[in-house]
Amino acid sequence: MGEFNALNIYAGLTAYCVAILLGAGPLMFLAYKLDIGLTMKTDEVEQLKAGKRAVGIELGAMLVCQAILIRHAVPAVMDVIRTLFAYKVPAGETLALIGRSGLFALLIIVLSWVSVWIAGTLFAKMTQNIQEKKEIHEKDNVAVAIFYALVLFAITLVLNEGMHELARSFVPFGRTGAL
Repeated sequence: MGEFNALNIYAGLTAYCVAILLGAGPLMFLAYKLDIGLTMKTDEVEQLKAGKRAVGIELGAMLVCQAILIRHAVPAVMDVIRTLFAYKVPAGETLALIGRSGLFALLIIVLSWVSVWIAGTLFAKMTQNIQEKKEIHEKDNVAVAIFYALVLFAITLVLNEGMHELARSFVPFGRTGAL
């Protein structure tokens, strides 16, 4: 059994803080606001207040799909930041690593949102005979909302692997040798 290493605990706590920042509220709230804000034609908040279940299913599915993809930012960012705990890194390189991690997280967040939006838009264009948005927002058609949500989940599961590989590509190969 290895000896107790406080730096590993600090790195773990930092990972937890990054996870909170990226998922436990602020980021998903921003994703929700972005989802709402980019659909100016429809007031989803009012529809939710009016009890439109189909709108709730659609928005919830979009947020879950975005979270599935965004979650890949946490381990990749932490792999880069863990370097700061494991090695003596010059101050300039430290700032560069932190900046790079922030830019990487932003890229993953934007790609996650765009991916889900494109998936929904393309699917809606391919199934013009259903007209998902009209059925969900105007008719409160729960069956169509569930179908649309499951399609988004299915597409996200396929996109998930690509996002995982993209996230791994941002992590530099570690230094060799013993810590």
